[in-house]
Amino acid sequence: MRILLLATIPALAADTLYFNAKVITLDAKRASADAFLVRDNRFARVGSLADVSAGLAHGTPRVDLRGRTVVPGLIDSHTHPVGAGLAEADGEVPVMTSIADVQAYVKKLATTTPVSKMIFVPKVYSTRMKERRYPTRYELDVVSGDHEVMTDNSYASVLNSKMLGKLGITRDTQQPANGKIIKDAKGEPTGLVLGYQQLLGKLRASRQFADSERYKALKQMQQAYNRVGITSTSDRGQGPDGFRLYQQLKQRGDMTVRTTVTYMINGTGKPEDLVRQIEAMPFTSGYGDDWLRVGPVKTVVDGGILIGTAFLREPYGMNTAVYGYSDPDYRGVKNVPRENLIAMARTATKLGWQMTAHTTGGGAIDALLDAYEEVNKETPIRDRRFIVTHGNFPNAEAIAKAARLGVIFDCQPQWFHFDGPALAPVFGPERSRWFVPFKSMMEAGVVVAGGSDHMIKYDPRKSINAYHPFYAMWMSITRKMADGQVLNANERITREQALRMWTINGAYMTFEEKEKGTIEAGKLADFAVLDRDFLAVPEDEIKMIEPVLTVVDGKPVYRAER
Repeated sequence: MRILLLATIPALAADTLYFNAKVITLDAKRASADAFLVRDNRFARVGSLADVSAGLAHGTPRVDLRGRTVVPGLIDSHTHPVGAGLAEADGEVPVMTSIADVQAYVKKLATTTPVSKMIFVPKVYSTRMKERRYPTRYELDVVSGDHEVMTDNSYASVLNSKMLGKLGITRDTQQPANGKIIKDAKGEPTGLVLGYQQLLGKLRASRQFADSERYKALKQMQQAYNRVGITSTSDRGQGPDGFRLYQQLKQRGDMTVRTTVTYMINGTGKPEDLVRQIEAMPFTSGYGDDWLRVGPVKTVVDGGILIGTAFLREPYGMNTAVYGYSDPDYRGVKNVPRENLIAMARTATKLGWQMTAHTTGGGAIDALLDAYEEVNKETPIRDRRFIVTHGNFPNAEAIAKAARLGVIFDCQPQWFHFDGPALAPVFGPERSRWFVPFKSMMEAGVVVAGGSDHMIKYDPRKSINAYHPFYAMWMSITRKMADGQVLNANERITREQALRMWTINGAYMTFEEKEKGTIEAGKLADFAVLDRDFLAVPEDEIKMIEPVLTVVDGKPVYRAER
């Protein structure tokens, strides 16, 4: 009998017995175990050491886990790993929590960036600035020299004076139909532009990366995910190039995170144009294998709650200074009309696609669910497991409708944790009551999958958004915000419910609950060994839990150096 240390686990053995563990199986038939057998790439036996080891060959490798806790492989249901890795292709992006931090970063880049090249600062959110506002064009001017500068978060940008001049944005520029050019009391542009995708989208796409850079970024980001116990994820927005990139990673044997890839389409224009986009795609949801699969088709219904462009049920009101505008009648941006959402849902149902849409405001959630309900009158959609992506403000009616239709929510607690202190005054107590209400959703029978919406940086806790699963579980369990206050304590969930969000619920969302998400015989051997007991540590230690071993497909993909 060979007893192996974690550091000496072979890359692959036909049989490997893991024992002396506290296994949280999440299996309804066996809640816990102390041993399990991995045969090739699947769990072969799970239970007591006596039962699992019975009849094994004398030389079967055995791994003593020394009482450590084991959980199913963790599933982040909302990531953007390619963009997250590329964001630091030219060096680390610092954590910016003040306008002075933004200025310091721009000043640093101005010393190394050719004047002919725009300085681009990603993911600057006013809700995460201590000043609770964006920088102005003039604050960027004092540190940018002769450079064009754009700070950005995909929905709102601040442009310095040189960039405004290049784009021809002046006091006389008319407001776009799908955004706002913010102007000061004298009528001059402040530099802040909300929405206006047809103009700003070109600037965001101006930095081009070689295929080799994109490949390296994805490979490295998957390895970073492995270090925090992530074994599967859903990439929430790719086109043909993105699908080909994943295919290359898989074909070369460099894939270490099972990935379901979401296909993005443009939901604007005429309904028939949207239908043609879907009909032109040569595959549908579920095509692929255990490593790489086609996920849902997705569009973007509204803007964002951090930017003040999420589409609400009623106007934002008076407390919008954090967004840089004052417009008490403004409800946000709705990109996709009702008839387009219905056409998209109808076509997805007909062709076998799963569907989702970016919906952050309550009005956008209602519009998407109404489209789902309309199509459900013609053809039941429950088996299609349609999704609401983000779904930050579902009220009681929306929750009941989602439960009735079998709609899944792809949610991120990071939004209330990091941004709740700034947003609570904007939305007020009544609307804030429904800020990602996990407990209410679960009690109504809605399946909620946990994710991060990870967009930039490699650091699992300092990135935007923090993708460390146990950090996110802690947020969901405690409802604590970044300022230490608790938002809606009545929406706290249990540790097991949180773990399910990042395991079996994520598997259910991708139609893979029979293959992964729990530790039970016959399922894929994806699991993480932890440095402390998830079920027993003090509540505030949950966010500090780290994996010491991550295994995907029966093979170790990460071992802690210690």
